[in-house]
Amino acid sequence: MQTNPILQIFTSSAQSCAMQMMSNAAYIQTELPSLTLPKEAKDQITTLCDSLIATKNDVVSELFELFEVSESSSPSNINERVKMIIQWLWETIQEMNVVVQSLQPASETDAQFFGTWLLVVESANNILVPFNRASQAADALPPAP
Repeated sequence: MQTNPILQIFTSSAQSCAMQMMSNAAYIQTELPSLTLPKEAKDQITTLCDSLIATKNDVVSELFELFEVSESSSPSNINERVKMIIQWLWETIQEMNVVVQSLQPASETDAQFFGTWLLVVESANNILVPFNRASQAADALPPAP
């Protein structure tokens, strides 16, 4: 890969974010059967977990391609790929936010929902830390000529 340290920070952080997505989806999937929730809420969380895993797969594949082309591609091609990766991660984080927001009202009055809400919120926080690092590194890349 290029020796560009900012690009290296980006790829490392984006990979970490993707792996956090997979890890947290697996954890949520493990906990979900033991939770007493309406089918609609379980379905929404199941769909979120599927999205987290799919995004992880897409991002890791794209990072591998970015690694392969970083020596020979133009800066504009690299920047476009970086933007696409950030967009994929952000869209899934937004989907997670929708689930958090939908669970929040019930979590304030029902302990079962509070535990589920907390599970999803903690997972979101785990994902946001590496996402923020990746986003900052993406923003710090020099613009393409």
